[in-house]
Amino acid sequence: MDSKANMYPNMQGEPPKYGDLGAPMMIPAEQMPMTPQPAVIAVQQPAVYMNPPTQPILGSMPAVVTCPACNTRQFSVVKHEASTKTHLLAMLICILGGVCCCCIPYCVDSCQNATHHCPSCGAYIGTYQN
Repeated sequence: MDSKANMYPNMQGEPPKYGDLGAPMMIPAEQMPMTPQPAVIAVQQPAVYMNPPTQPILGSMPAVVTCPACNTRQFSVVKHEASTKTHLLAMLICILGGVCCCCIPYCVDSCQNATHHCPSCGAYIGTYQN
């Protein structure tokens, strides 16, 4: 207990008086130094949200795409190429007895993959697999 008593200074006499009404005294304006305070202007920059580039939905028909090579936005050029599924379907038709009809999957675009290319620079854009 003795250590706490020594932490605080001993107060001699009464606490200071605050004016007539018990309120703190105000410093007159003539005694306060009048230095202009620097103006603080807070400017908030607008938030900019950028959407990540999305992969275009490619199908068997030409689609509007942005070329990754030349950054032009236009319709893609579609080339149909035979896939493994095309060869398997032709072999199945041949086995089932339609030797003369086995070339049909090679003539029908819906049985082949569609590859999309840029018409300006010829860059590969993507493949739609059936």
